[in-house]
Amino acid sequence: MLLLSIKTTAQENDFDMTALSESTSTITTVINSNMQDYIQWTTQSMLDGNTIIYNNDDGTSYELTPEQMDTFNAAYADGLANSTPEALTAVLLNDMIDVEQGTYEDEKENLIEAASEIAAVTSIAEMLVDGDQQTKINAEAYATENDLRAIKESSRQQFNTSISGMLEASLTKNMIEGYAQDSFVIDTIAASFMNTNTVMDFFTNTAVSIDELIPTQLNLDWNQHNVGVESAMYFMYANNPEQGLETILQ
Repeated sequence: MLLLSIKTTAQENDFDMTALSESTSTITTVINSNMQDYIQWTTQSMLDGNTIIYNNDDGTSYELTPEQMDTFNAAYADGLANSTPEALTAVLLNDMIDVEQGTYEDEKENLIEAASEIAAVTSIAEMLVDGDQQTKINAEAYATENDLRAIKESSRQQFNTSISGMLEASLTKNMIEGYAQDSFVIDTIAASFMNTNTVMDFFTNTAVSIDELIPTQLNLDWNQHNVGVESAMYFMYANNPEQGLETILQ
């Protein structure tokens, strides 16, 4: 039975606010520096004795245009919509998916490395079976010189651990991806960190794992707080809905 105990720590997470940042900068320039320039420029015309008469359209370049306002308002609306507890929870879950994908790739590299170590021994074994006398002698000498006289326990453990790690990363990634589509799950998680007033702890320190006793449950743990969530999405995406995860992993 595979024990699903490894936790994945979430990384920095946020909605892409580039459009809002750029449009805010534009609006700020118009209502601050450009406005001050305009005030200074027109103030000169109000001094006693100044008779300069400006053209009617001389102030046009200082105006806030409809396009600038509309661009800002659209980006601002997106920013507000993506700054709710629920929206930020969804972003965090997506970041966790990225972490699990990275974990999977790391474990895959470890698996390939362990397989290569084992293959170095089995390739010598093949020479002993199929080679002539000179080949056998050379193979035995090579095995002795390169510490390849047996498959090492460390290679076996790394091979098996990597298989477990790849499966766990796959399970966790796909459970997160499925559960992230469930508004009840999102609402449950968001309510947990809001009710405990641990917003920054949650987004900074949360680790995700599959519950060891309830394989359909995702556990999110952060500083002295936790929430476990289950979703019908699990059975929609399970390899075989007729089997429990416990049976699949045996």
